[in-house]
Amino acid sequence: ARLAQHRPVFDAWVAQGLHAGMDYLPRMAEDRYHPDRKLPEVKSAIVLAAWYGYEQKNCSTGHGKVSRYAGGRDYHKVLKKKLIALSDWLKAQEPGCETFVSVDSGPTVDRVLAECAGLGFFGKNSLLINPSRGSYFLIGSVLTTLALTPTAKPPMPNCGNCTRCAVACPTGAIGKNGVIDANRCISYLTIENKGSIPVELRPKIGNRVFGCDICQEVCPFTLGRATQQTVLIAELKPDAGVGESLDLAELLSIRTDEAFLKRFAGTPLMRAKRRGLLRNACVVAGNSGEPMLIPHLERILDEESDEMLKEHATWAIARLKKID
Repeated sequence: ARLAQHRPVFDAWVAQGLHAGMDYLPRMAEDRYHPDRKLPEVKSAIVLAAWYGYEQKNCSTGHGKVSRYAGGRDYHKVLKKKLIALSDWLKAQEPGCETFVSVDSGPTVDRVLAECAGLGFFGKNSLLINPSRGSYFLIGSVLTTLALTPTAKPPMPNCGNCTRCAVACPTGAIGKNGVIDANRCISYLTIENKGSIPVELRPKIGNRVFGCDICQEVCPFTLGRATQQTVLIAELKPDAGVGESLDLAELLSIRTDEAFLKRFAGTPLMRAKRRGLLRNACVVAGNSGEPMLIPHLERILDEESDEMLKEHATWAIARLKKID
């Protein structure tokens, strides 16, 4: 459980402003790269992967696509319950041992831990890629004071000369050697971003209303693997949550935070909040070519007080009416 040596790469990324509005990342860096700050006597990390890949159907007209990982229930809660069960089992086997559980949002760099543990290699899209199964997996970890025997790290391939992910990214967010510009990443723009989506990037978002899988879909290590995966955890399946896509008219008609909560509680879409999801729906509606969505966009102009939402709705209406 030693990660400090990976810190300079992160610091260089932040220094270039590539973390966009995610200011919490540098604030948490000390904890993330020094696991002993959360578990002082930490000796080992148990790192686990939860597969979620499935073959998505074509997104229907008037709908917005949801990233695969977000189609089911909130994976933070689903996986954390399982990691706590593992933690409790460890403590039963070795009374006196201590643990700390993390699933993505916790103050550990689970992706780096997973690479150190041999679960995969970092691809040019910055994702951790398992050479035999691709990148459709979530990561969880259990830090422990037990001195466990390290798993032998298998030899890993690399991306070689392949640049499919960089070429396919509509917004040009993927730079050289896995350096991602979050300012241009569709996943950042539609989830973590709390402000306006840059006008020049809106058409490139296409029908993606929450997150993006393009750089995974074109990856040779992942291509065709979605149909071969078995989603072992039922709660991560899209039929357990919001599904593969969302009706734009329905999204644009969510008038209150209470209605948003009723529809999306317990799912990853809570991260964007009502404001963010409506903003995204406006952009995707503007890209849809569906004039039937104009009344729903006009409802936002009439009823919403948020100027950001009004601006995005105005942009979408103009696109649908083909007004420059």
